[in-house]
Amino acid sequence: MATYRVKSGGSEHIVTVVDEATGGASVVVDGRAFHVDLLADSEAAAAERARRPALATRSTAALVEASADEGRIHAPIPGKIIAIAVSVGDIVAVDQVVMKLEAMKMENEIISPVSGIVKEIAVSEGAEAASGQLLISIG
Repeated sequence: MATYRVKSGGSEHIVTVVDEATGGASVVVDGRAFHVDLLADSEAAAAERARRPALATRSTAALVEASADEGRIHAPIPGKIIAIAVSVGDIVAVDQVVMKLEAMKMENEIISPVSGIVKEIAVSEGAEAASGQLLISIG
């Protein structure tokens, strides 16, 4: 998994790319998930994939960085909220796990890309979250 902070048209975006065992990838842009098929392969790309472990051999708790737009964390993929690790009023740090989301039989840790105080938790444990749905507001 690789996460990038990119700038396009004067706006900053958070982009996460997760290789899939199928040869494709999941690309999450500002909380919206997309599956992409890789059409062309270069020697550098093949060497990079060989260097990293396949998705199937990674730990069952994959880190999924949710996007933050002024402290609003959105679901990067659809799934079920299985744990909420913070409460309203808690102070969170960058890269702190704020909740866990189960998708495709995998636990995904949602980590905070910003520091601040939890202002709102928009979901509850056991709830189904849609891709891009607001999860937590941090101010």
